[in-house]
Amino acid sequence: MAPLSTILFCVLAASFSWPHTTSAIKISAFNIQTFGASKMGKPEVVNYLKQIISFYDMVLIQEIRNKDGTAIEQLLDEVNSYSPDHYEMVISSRLGRSSSYKEQYAYFYKTNVLSVVDEFEYPDNGVIDEFEREPYVVLFSAPSTSVKEFAAVALHAKPDEAVSEIDLLADVYDYTLTKWNNPNVALMGDFNADCSYVNGDEWSQIRLRTEDRFDWVIPDTDDTTVSGNTHCAYDRFVLAGTELQQTSSGAKPFKFDAYFGLETSDADDVSDHYPVELEIN
Repeated sequence: MAPLSTILFCVLAASFSWPHTTSAIKISAFNIQTFGASKMGKPEVVNYLKQIISFYDMVLIQEIRNKDGTAIEQLLDEVNSYSPDHYEMVISSRLGRSSSYKEQYAYFYKTNVLSVVDEFEYPDNGVIDEFEREPYVVLFSAPSTSVKEFAAVALHAKPDEAVSEIDLLADVYDYTLTKWNNPNVALMGDFNADCSYVNGDEWSQIRLRTEDRFDWVIPDTDDTTVSGNTHCAYDRFVLAGTELQQTSSGAKPFKFDAYFGLETSDADDVSDHYPVELEIN
């Protein structure tokens, strides 16, 4: 017969739920302003970009303009040559109504922290063409976090259609929820959600803003633009799903010009937008 102390330990262990260790991840959305071969041809700019990206476990990169796709591959190589962690990329098709102007979305992510479960481009192919650049949606596995899996919805909104496109993200969320049965979704990107593109009277027309299920974690008072002549919260994170909302923190723009001590002209060469960042615990 086992000693009494052993029996007591087994009974206590069976009735006790041991805590699981979690580790926060940091994600970002970054409009790198007309990203292509020209920007990759500036070593000083690339030096800042690879450092900024390496601060994050996942980065949504927007406004990729390079037609042959070499520039974003080169940037990924630069990041991997700089960072001690290995990054991989998932990328959308070239999106846009005009045959002469198209953009891509890409997610860079650390493979030791995140993995891609599934991905799709929102099927904006009905009678009405709703988005200039259809949202690109990726389901990530994040085992170190409390949520374990979350979806990221990328949108670079057309400025003159920002109100309607942001409103339609509510439909994109519903479609994503139906597809994957996972309510934890981060809608992210350059929504052009401020100043002349979305004014105070227009917020009431945006379901993503008026419905309680969505949490806007970048305040309207933040400035996500690099220029000293503007103060606009264009770039946003909007969170859905109770788990994701309750385990996220620290949403803010990363003002890389102040961090690196850059003059405005040098910062503008990197981008006219700051990345916005968020921790998922």
